[in-house]
Amino acid sequence: MRLIRGVFLHGMVAVAFAASVGVGVGHADPLRVAKGASTAFSFTILDIGIEQGIFKKHGLDIEASSIDGAARLHQAMVSNSIDIALGAGTDIAFIAKGSPEKGIGVLGTTPLNMALVVRADGLIKTMADLKGKTVGITTVGSLTDWFARQINYREKWTGDDAVKIAALGSFDGTSSALIAGNIDALAGGYESGVNLETQNRGKVLFTFGEFVKPFITHAIYATNILIAKDPNSVRAFLKGWYETVGFVKTHREDTIRISKPLGQLPKEAAEKIYAIEMPMFPTDGHYDPAALDVVVQSLLDTNQIDAKPDIKTLITEQFLD
Repeated sequence: MRLIRGVFLHGMVAVAFAASVGVGVGHADPLRVAKGASTAFSFTILDIGIEQGIFKKHGLDIEASSIDGAARLHQAMVSNSIDIALGAGTDIAFIAKGSPEKGIGVLGTTPLNMALVVRADGLIKTMADLKGKTVGITTVGSLTDWFARQINYREKWTGDDAVKIAALGSFDGTSSALIAGNIDALAGGYESGVNLETQNRGKVLFTFGEFVKPFITHAIYATNILIAKDPNSVRAFLKGWYETVGFVKTHREDTIRISKPLGQLPKEAAEKIYAIEMPMFPTDGHYDPAALDVVVQSLLDTNQIDAKPDIKTLITEQFLD
């Protein structure tokens, strides 16, 4: 999961919006919904809702796709190539920069799907053992960078005691550095950490959800075009989504059966991910103001936005029950 880079051009936004608004009410075509990561457990809730006929029950035909990467996901929103995006909570930065969309509901709260991973045969057993050690992240200014720095904030470590940050690019590069012993730990997805555990190459020390809270890890976004043309479909999608979350919470075996191949996971890993991550998925989608404040601060801390935005311009709860 990456924080946002780049600025949306307001002219392009205006053209994309003006070209499509006012074409009539109703969403006769399939609702185009894109997941921000193709294999993430958080987003397989969409696939489960489709398979179980829950969205169909609410009158929706879902055209599902995956667009890996926050920038590409929201570029698709700007061009009106998709109607709804399932992305990161920090993606509100795109809206602050002019993307013609709004956050319409919380998908994931505390970051139980983000973890600190160490070597399986290493000497790091507790948080205290990280003092002065090197933690690998993807890129400077990414969410993994921000999470890793929260360790120093929590432990009040400075100077030589502080965790050192090493930006190493992709998770593959970071995990290779961990396995080789070039770094002491890495900040990354819990699911990837569990996969390393199944290979006996890594161990999840903790999830960042244990102390980074409140937070909004994932959220649901709708284009302004869809909101203006077909608010009923927005409302129906959210009803279907949160009904699916309820199903997932009470149907463990069905959820693991569907999510395991989508996440390319062995059953043992899928079961562990289900147990750890399920508490982060709300069944009503309302935004916690305190969590929004933390998200905005994370964007300021990583220079993704220059000033605190007016939250009312970024999200809406009008479609939630």
